[in-house]
Amino acid sequence: MGRLRNTASIAAALAAAALAFGAPSASAEIGTSVIIAGGGLSNGFGTGCTYNVVANSGAPGNIDFYDNGVLFSTSPGSPTPKTHTARWTPATTGTHTLLVTQDGDSKTIVLTVGTGINGGSSCLVI
Repeated sequence: MGRLRNTASIAAALAAAALAFGAPSASAEIGTSVIIAGGGLSNGFGTGCTYNVVANSGAPGNIDFYDNGVLFSTSPGSPTPKTHTARWTPATTGTHTLLVTQDGDSKTIVLTVGTGINGGSSCLVI
């Protein structure tokens, strides 16, 4: 009886391993985060100032960047993992929802934009 129980346990473990290895892996095409880089003299984001929106990808498709539902950039795909960067210049103050999409996967960032004074290499947000 003990030998039959051990055989059944081994068979169950092998079946579970086969399912785990045979199942497709679920992974996001867009990296774990989307980063907004840039800014300058004060915290926050300002109108008329330009920021880099950076997303990592391991999938070959294009990445689309949206601000409040309006496409502002498309980064071409690559057959190898790639960092995609889009330049974003908010035109209006208030709440902005940035959406980054690729092949059905997406990341969203919600932020507030104030009035920006663009100083060239820096931005003062008031």
